[in-house]
Amino acid sequence: MYDEIHGSHTDMSWKVMFYKNYARPRACFITWLAFWGRLPTKDRLAKINITTDGVCSFCGEQENIMHLFFQCRYTAQIWCCILNWLGYQRNTWDWRQESIWMSMEAKKKGWKRILLRMAATETIHHLWQARNALCFEQISPSPDLVHQIKAAVVLRAQFIKCVKNHVQLGSFEIN
Repeated sequence: MYDEIHGSHTDMSWKVMFYKNYARPRACFITWLAFWGRLPTKDRLAKINITTDGVCSFCGEQENIMHLFFQCRYTAQIWCCILNWLGYQRNTWDWRQESIWMSMEAKKKGWKRILLRMAATETIHHLWQARNALCFEQISPSPDLVHQIKAAVVLRAQFIKCVKNHVQLGSFEIN
């Protein structure tokens, strides 16, 4: 009866990214929109007849959610730096594969997974902000964007009991 009333919904494997995610609420909201595919990327804007050039502000290729966050040369470089900082030695793939990998990794227990959830959320939010600043204000992304993401994660981690002993505020090192 419940299924008849509410309908059947597909299980969103990425929902684990939001359990015990201590990133800033605004970053969580932008990430939530990204996982739902609801951020107003240029391809989505074109579908609702808002005129755009359709070009990624970072690299000049066609912009869509898959490209913007993982396939763009600029954003892939940011992701590699953040993942290396967290101790993951891997290249990024497309949005679908990365969201599956993050979801599987986020299901695991431990302080490293808490940092992964926070770092992924803050990275998506910072990349979205950098993209918007470049699109609408013609402000180039900060050369220390990776440093800003790390700072946001480490600052929030200082208030989480199980994580604060593993990060150092001044040096952005993970123990």
